[in-house]
Amino acid sequence: MDCRRLRDRRRNVWARIAVARYEHVSSRRVAPTYRNGCPAQTCGGRQSQRGRHRLLPVPRCRLERDRGRIRSWRCSMREGLSRNLKSIFAGEEAAIVTDDWRLAEWLAVRDIPAMTFDEIGAGDIEVPKRALAVPLDWDRVPSRQALRDTWSATSVLWLPLASFSSDLDTAKYSVEMFSEVDVSRSVAMNRRVITRLLMVHEEITMTGPDTALKVRLPDTLHAVGRTRVALLDDEYSTLGNYFEVGMSPTDMAGRIDASMSVSEVVRVDSVLVAKHREMRRESASSFWAAADVAEALRKVCPFQVTIEDNRIVDGFGEWAKAIHTLSGPQYHYALTEVAIGTGALPLGRVEWGLNSVLNEGATGIHIGVGNGLNGVHFDFISTEARLDGI
Repeated sequence: MDCRRLRDRRRNVWARIAVARYEHVSSRRVAPTYRNGCPAQTCGGRQSQRGRHRLLPVPRCRLERDRGRIRSWRCSMREGLSRNLKSIFAGEEAAIVTDDWRLAEWLAVRDIPAMTFDEIGAGDIEVPKRALAVPLDWDRVPSRQALRDTWSATSVLWLPLASFSSDLDTAKYSVEMFSEVDVSRSVAMNRRVITRLLMVHEEITMTGPDTALKVRLPDTLHAVGRTRVALLDDEYSTLGNYFEVGMSPTDMAGRIDASMSVSEVVRVDSVLVAKHREMRRESASSFWAAADVAEALRKVCPFQVTIEDNRIVDGFGEWAKAIHTLSGPQYHYALTEVAIGTGALPLGRVEWGLNSVLNEGATGIHIGVGNGLNGVHFDFISTEARLDGI
């Protein structure tokens, strides 16, 4: 995209913001409300001699109340994002950078400054010192080499929506939910979980409705999860590390660590799929098929899976073959992840039907098959299960 086109797009964004703000604050003219193409408030449904409904004005107090609610919601989302980003970037403001103009416009209209990778690449905007990166499509994001060359002094928190879904509505939901998360509380829970894992010498249990999971821990435990909120000046991290503590009995080559053993049963309440940015192209083409399988599985949740010695051996029913093929048939349902969610999200607002990274660590525990590189990663979430002793 050339510089002139970028500038024109930018002007259009701010023009829309100006219109939105005018409509938002203007209360001089009272507009009728409509339902099914007709005025919602008419004079008893009677028509005038000209055949038109005579409109009754919507009470001013109702308009002001509705506008107040919109202002309050926008303000709370903006304040929530600012609070979390300041916690993560040591009290400093951070730029929101995306590859999608629609998302940038949606944020800008809500008084949340946003920019695109294209603008930065064209030289219209300098590379920020601190950034929340929100990609919806990895093909529109600068290469890893380009990021190393031009973003080497930037600390970046990745909200990797492109690994889960490119859907704009899912992206909006994910940003909204991130604004409602208590990041400091989630990291504090990460520390509690890791401390619990380190204090146990042999076996931990995770239990909940129709769930009883036993995990024999290895002598040397490798757990992934942030224990420090703030990023360093040139540090990169992903949002998922803030909202879960994960372990894996399988390495990237598919070799099972015999010193770590996972067995028993788990009730599955939701299913997600994800892919790594570097996923092999022949495997990446199967991601949408995996997304369809996950959507079908979400419709039949809850269901129970059985695990024996780090492999899922039963519970997938008619979808067993598809999951086996899409996650990597060479792994034979081997677990690649056992994790405890610490997201501290408002559970009444979680949309479990969406394939969002925010849902992965929202609550409960989850197990996974497929590593996301040479097979799609499936997450099976048990929302009410907990790590015992926490």
